[in-house]
Amino acid sequence: MRENYSEVVDADDKKSLVFNEKATEGQKGNLSSASCNFINSIIGSGIIGLPYSMRQAGFPLGMLLLFLVAYITDYSVILLIKGGNLSGTNTYQSLMNKAFGMAGYMILSFLQFLYPFIAMVSCNIISGDTLTKVFQRIPGGK
Repeated sequence: MRENYSEVVDADDKKSLVFNEKATEGQKGNLSSASCNFINSIIGSGIIGLPYSMRQAGFPLGMLLLFLVAYITDYSVILLIKGGNLSGTNTYQSLMNKAFGMAGYMILSFLQFLYPFIAMVSCNIISGDTLTKVFQRIPGGK
């Protein structure tokens, strides 16, 4: 009887290690959605300033700088992936925690909060500045 019980416990333990239904509830991401999200975050805000930077730098130098930044971005992503593989982590936060300890993790968390917060504030400022000019041009406005 004891052997039967240990076989059942071992089978349950192995099942929970292989597949945990509770851990995957609500997680519907896959490689293609992660790739689209990654590309969106890289291209998203940079595409807005690209025409201005090309005009300021000139076309030849602008293209050279564009390819240089693309190469540096690609190389940094490769380094992040290799660092994650070497440290046995699969998130950016856990990689920073392994590399720099709790202080690095806290700095990263603060910066990850600060970046979207500043983007939100600047978006509100630009919208407010633009909308006042639009509303002034509406007939009947001041």
